[in-house]
Amino acid sequence: MSICIADLFCGIGGVSEAVRHWHAPTNSNGGPAVSHAADSGPNVVTAIDIDQSVTALYAQNHGISPRCCTIESLRNVATNETGPIDIWWMSPPCQPYTARGFRRGSADPRSQALARLIQLLPRELPTLLGLENVPAFRGSQHHHELKSVLTGCGYVIREYLICPTDWGIPMRRKRFYLLASRDPTSISELTPAPVTYALNDFVDETAWNDESLIVDRQFWSRYESAISIVDVDDPNAITSCFTSAYGKSPVRSGSYLRCRARNQIRRFSADEIAALMGFRQGFFSSCDLRQRSRYRLIGNSLPVHVIRELLKSLLPDDCIDPVHCFPAAVVR
Repeated sequence: MSICIADLFCGIGGVSEAVRHWHAPTNSNGGPAVSHAADSGPNVVTAIDIDQSVTALYAQNHGISPRCCTIESLRNVATNETGPIDIWWMSPPCQPYTARGFRRGSADPRSQALARLIQLLPRELPTLLGLENVPAFRGSQHHHELKSVLTGCGYVIREYLICPTDWGIPMRRKRFYLLASRDPTSISELTPAPVTYALNDFVDETAWNDESLIVDRQFWSRYESAISIVDVDDPNAITSCFTSAYGKSPVRSGSYLRCRARNQIRRFSADEIAALMGFRQGFFSSCDLRQRSRYRLIGNSLPVHVIRELLKSLLPDDCIDPVHCFPAAVVR
């Protein structure tokens, strides 16, 4: 059975990457050995984003080209080309709800896209809906408006605060998630996997040869007390949350990696961060985006392993793969 998904605010395709793992047998690295056929299980049939820089990367990795448009200008999510949509997945901009964005909420122009989708909901009535945002979204005006519309349309709602560490991934990235279904019995319980992954499993040794990642001693001395530094050989190391400002803002944008044997500290590569986020090995390797753009895009993306588990909790039993599928470690 095919489940059609609209990936709204799609970015580089965290939802499509989660769908890619569906029912795929795992290889020796824990990643999918083959891609799943598009005519069974969940399938992203339309993706929308305002950022034109994601188009080529999304199409290359996921096989469809996103519609580049402002969501606030949409007349419909479903079109004649897509047919009926079963799931809306929404990851609207988080800045209106963060301290860095001055928590302007519905007064922030960047929140108007979500407001438009809330308007369209009663007309299109997708069977299922998922939303991801920062924890501060909870309690905002748009949070209350969304819940009010969903409740009025007969949806049952479940809300979560989830961090990848709940599934043993050594990266902090706590986010608010809302799931909604028109079937009051359809949302199953989430069960975190009793597995813990070591940070070193996601480290690419060849990245130590990339001079653009190495931070010099002057930087190290200046910011050491203000930045998160994790040791490559620490089995309990957990990174802080990587944001779109990583590589631009020296503090509070993500962790730095230390190798005592090399006496070096460096930034994580975009591919290492992508691996921690659950994307396939070498996700950025074949694109020509600059390092800064790669950091921006992965910092704005979704933790694939969490999204996959949330989708599993939404879907009918005959679509559920009982095997947890987590991101592949970097192959050295």
